[in-house]
This record gives sequence, C-alpha cells and structure tokens, in this order.
Amino acid sequence: MDTAAKARDRVRQIGGAADPIDALRAVRRHWRLAVLVALGLPLLSLGALSRMRPVYTATGTLLYNPVDFNPKLLRGVVETRQVTDALMASQAAILKSPAVVARVIDGLDLRASPEFDPARQRPSLLRRWLGSAGPPLPVAPDALRDAVTARFHIDVPAGSQLINVSFTAHDPALAARAANAAMAAYLARERRESLAVLDRAQAWLGQRAKATAHRLEALDVAIARERARSGTVRGAGAAPLTNEEAGQLTGSLAAARADLAAARARLAALNGGSEAEAAAAVAPEIAPMRAREAELAAKLRALGSTEGPNYPDIRATKRALAALRGQIAAETGRLITADRMRAAAAAARVKSLKAELAAVRDRAAAQSVRAAPLARLEEERTAESDLLRAQTEQIGTLESHSALTRPDARIIAAATRPLQPSGPRSAAILSGAVLLGLCLGVLAALLADSLNGSFRSGGQVREALELPCMALLPEVGRRERRGLSVPDYARRYPFSAFAEQIRALRTGLWLAPGAPRSLAVTAARPGEGKTTLAVSLALSVAASGARVLVIDCDIRQPSFDMIFGLGGLPGLTDHLAGRATLEAAIHRPGLEEGGSLPDVMPAGAVATEALALFMSDRLGRLMAELHGRYDLVVLDLPPVFALAEAQLLARAAAATLLCIRWGQTPRRTVAAALALLDQGGLRLAGAALTRVDGPRHARSGFPDSELYHPRYGGYFRL
Repeated sequence: MDTAAKARDRVRQIGGAADPIDALRAVRRHWRLAVLVALGLPLLSLGALSRMRPVYTATGTLLYNPVDFNPKLLRGVVETRQVTDALMASQAAILKSPAVVARVIDGLDLRASPEFDPARQRPSLLRRWLGSAGPPLPVAPDALRDAVTARFHIDVPAGSQLINVSFTAHDPALAARAANAAMAAYLARERRESLAVLDRAQAWLGQRAKATAHRLEALDVAIARERARSGTVRGAGAAPLTNEEAGQLTGSLAAARADLAAARARLAALNGGSEAEAAAAVAPEIAPMRAREAELAAKLRALGSTEGPNYPDIRATKRALAALRGQIAAETGRLITADRMRAAAAAARVKSLKAELAAVRDRAAAQSVRAAPLARLEEERTAESDLLRAQTEQIGTLESHSALTRPDARIIAAATRPLQPSGPRSAAILSGAVLLGLCLGVLAALLADSLNGSFRSGGQVREALELPCMALLPEVGRRERRGLSVPDYARRYPFSAFAEQIRALRTGLWLAPGAPRSLAVTAARPGEGKTTLAVSLALSVAASGARVLVIDCDIRQPSFDMIFGLGGLPGLTDHLAGRATLEAAIHRPGLEEGGSLPDVMPAGAVATEALALFMSDRLGRLMAELHGRYDLVVLDLPPVFALAEAQLLARAAAATLLCIRWGQTPRRTVAAALALLDQGGLRLAGAALTRVDGPRHARSGFPDSELYHPRYGGYFRL
C-alpha cells in the first residue's frame, strides 16, 4: 500500500484519550475552556440562588389503623382492609386526590393567596426585561389545583402505618395550615365513607334476614307434609330403627367371626404334627401325661447309657412309655373332634348373621330412599335456622356497634409552623453545581480536543501519516523578530529555537537513506510556512559553506522578490521559456556579515504556459545541470491544492518535504494532499510541523512538548 493510501486509511479525528493520562493532557491543553465552564455553572447557580425566595415545609403525621370489624355475613358489603404497602400507597394517593385538594383550596381561600394569585405576584426579571409585565390572566381552576397538588408531598415510611403529610410554601404559616387542612379533609372523607358503609350493611342484612325467615316458614310446612306422606318413624336418638338393627347385627357378626377364627386356629394347631403336639401339651387334660412322658423318656436314656437293650428295666420302661403315648394320642383325637364341632357351629352362626344383616340393610336402603326428601328438607331447615340466628345477631351488633363510625386514621402529630426554611438548599445546590461544573469542564475540554482534527505533535504525524516528523518550527512573532524576516531572524540568531529546529531538519534529511541533492518543499494550503522553511533551510545549509540554490516555484504568488529584494529579475519561467540563460536566472546575494547566502532563482514572469514548461524535458535538464553545480537545490513549491504544477515540480526533485501548520491544517486535508502527491510517484522525505505555538505546545503534554519547556530556555539564546 502506498504512503497516501495508508494516510487515507489511518487518518482519524483526534478525540478521546486512549488512557487517563491522555485525558489529563487533553484537559491541560484546553484548561482555559475547562476553567471557564467549571466556574460558569457555579456562578450561574449562585446568581439564581440569590434571586430565589426561601420556602418552608410543614409536616403532619397520620396513623392509619383500619377498624377490625368485618362480620362474616358482611363480606362483600364491608370491605376487608388488611394493611399492605398497596393499601398505604392508595391512602397516600387519596391525600393528594382532587377532592381533598379542592377542600384545601376552598378552606384556605388559596385563590386569593399571593403565592397562587398571579395578580399579586411580582413579575419576573425576564418579563420585566422583555417589557411583557402587563396584568396577568387569572389562574384556571385546573392549573390552581395542579399547583397546590405539586406543593404536597406524601411519604409513607416503609413497613409502617404512618403517613407524613407535607406542604411547601413561601409563607411558613400557610404551609402549616395547608398540611393540617389536608389531613382534616382526609379524615372527614373517611368518616363519611364509614357511615355510608354502616348504612349499606344494615339495609343489606335486614333484607337478607327477612328473606331467610320466609324460607324457614316454607320449609317447616314442607317437612310436616313429607313426614305425613312417608310415615317415617324415629328410633332412639332420632335415628331410623333399621339403622339401629343394622348396628346391633354388625356387632354380633363381628363376635361370631372372632369365635370362628379362634376355633379354626386351634383346630389347625391340633392337626399340625409336632406343632399340634406342642399345642396339645398346653391343654390342661394332656399336661400331666406330657410330664410323665418326659420323665419316662429321660429314664430310658439314662438306662440305655449303662445297660443293654434287653435289660429288664429298659424293657419295662419302653412298655410304659408306649402305653402313655397311646393315651396322649387318644386324648388329642378327642380334643380335635370337639374343636371341629365348635368351628362348624361358629361358621353356621356367621352365615346366619350375614343373611340377617343383609335383610336389615335392604330394608334400611328402602327406608332411606323413602326418607331422602325429608332428610334434605330437614338439613335445609337447619341451615336456614342457623343463618337467621346469625343475621339477627349481626343486626343487633350493627345497631349497637359504633366502631364503623370512627375513621380508619387519626392525627398523631399536627403540622406546626416551621422555623427554618427547607429550601433552596444552597450548599447542596452549589456543591452539585461545582461538581457538575468540573465534569462539564472536563467534558468540554475533551470535546474541544476531539473536535480539533489537526496535527499538534510529531507523534500524531508519525502515527497517522506514517511519515517521519523532522522538525517542529515555532511561530516567531513580530515583536520577537524585531523587524526582521523569519529567515533573517534565523540567520541573525543561530541559537534560537527556530534555528535549532532548522538544524534538526537538516540532520533528519542528512541521516535519511540516500540524502537528497534536491528537496521540494510544499504544503496542503497557503499560509503553512513552507516558504519560510525553504529559505531558512537554504540559509542554514549555505552558512556551513555548502553550495545551495533555492528556487521560487510558486509562480502565482512569488515571494523571493520581497525576501531577497530582487525587484522583478528573470527567473525560473524565463529560463524554461528561453528568455534568459541559466546564469541570468540565478542571482547571488553574496556575503553578508561574514556569512554566505544561497543562490536564488526567483519565479520569473507569470506565464500562462507554465504547465507546459514544467511538463517539458527542459525542467529535467535544468535539474540535472543544477545537481552538478550545487550540493543542495531547494524548491519552494506552491500549495498542492492551489496549482497542478506542484505535482510536476515535486517529481523533479529527489525528495519532497510536506509542511503542516501546527494546530490548524485538518488531517483529512493533509491526507488528500498526500494522495495528490502520490499520483506523481514522488518520494516523500518526511513532514515538518510549522508555526508551532511554543507556550501552548509546552502545556499540551505531548512527548515532544519538552522542546518548548522553560527548562530548556538556557539552550536557546538570542
């Protein structure tokens, strides 16, 4: 990518600091603007505060404690009021409602108050200044209500049932009266609402009780008729007889089933082998025989351990044990037979009770079907009777209860006349104005810095254009020059900051690869200081003894005649047109004060065919001849945007130096100039910032601002 294309891609507005340090530097560069804005806002605030009248705020406190009286029968008639944040917010809204505000306006006659009557108010300074301080129109009712509402402030502390009612006015007595009037109007409204609720509840309960009594009478008649029709008989406890029989049979059936289960369990134990023997062993009849059997078995084991099987005692014991076991078996069989008979009897009783219970239940079901209408009527009568009793009790309660006539809120602290004004809060306002002014001042400085799209440091030139910035030439004022031209000033005072930057430019050109024998100096716009730089550079190089020629190529606005006092002598165009020889076009000011001056070639006569002259090969031959005669040829070109010849002349030189006015030339203009120069395929040696404001640049905070810091003053002497 070529240099101009890179410049077009990289050029951007200077804005926004990349880091806090850059932001501080931006503020430092525009400190006057920052201070002006930072002080302006507090001063304006102070002036406004001096013209503001003090205001006073009076505050009264209400306790909202709704009456806990909401009978069950009155749900939907008497509103249930559980204290919640939403309920407290609604009460606060009621305090600022149009109805309450209207009562305050009427009660205090605020229409005639100086604070709300425009006819009694002093015209504002703006109206007096504009001459429009005629009689004001009366305030519309809605506007007056809105104005009074805006003076009220209702505050409900979180999690409490307190309501703080505040009113702000210029008159402290009016503020207290208005706050108390608002609370009184709110309580009166609550009282009216309570009485209306009481009347509505009494009327509603009376109608409901009368209707309930009529329904109860009709139910009594219907019950009597239904009993006569069905012939229903009641048992003990007003329960049907079939139900009593079913209950008794159910108990008997449960006992029979228990007996059957016990008999079957005993029978199963007796028929269970060794388990049956164990069960039979516990029977009273078999227990002695089991004990005798155990003794004989033990005796047989003892004899068997010492005697043979045919021992008489062993044989006798075996016979006795066998006989005893036969008796046990016979007794067990008898017990099993008896248990079987008992189990059969229990099973027969269970079967009989089941059949009888089923019959009773069938009769009970039939009777229930016949008695269902009567049961429903009796249930309805019971419910209506309970309802009528409750309604009668609540009617009596409403007639004697006075709780609903008391409002749900009461004043616990009336508003008193404030002794100190609540506003304007001058300290807070001024503190905020100072803080805001500081912020706005910093923002204004940053904005001004971002809107300045020019180059203000060599680093910006290197970063945006990717060109070396070889010098930062300071602006030399008329007083400092003491009547001298800038080139004469640089020559007369070789240790000045300007002369030092010219030497820095020479050093940069000499250190660059392939130091040029000819250098074209141009700029994007007029007034950039290119001629001053070109002549000063030529003077500086010539002072070192080198052969230098400086050519004025700005044929439309030539300046060498005035600088060197040539008085219209032939120059560049005259030689290229063949009207003058090279020796006649080159002029030598000669020695002055022991120093040599460069040779000078003025622009010559203005020629309409200048473009053709510069496009011809005569210019190339001229530059080749000059390269042979001089160590350095400096061409002072016209601005890039002024004449098309600038590109041709720049191409004739070995290198081109672009002058950029510090803090003035827009970046996009410089990028566009580079694009035009790039079309000629020239070599850009670098750039130089001209007409630098030294004191401002020293405060800018840029790295190269050190060049103009007062600490380096000892290095630059006049």
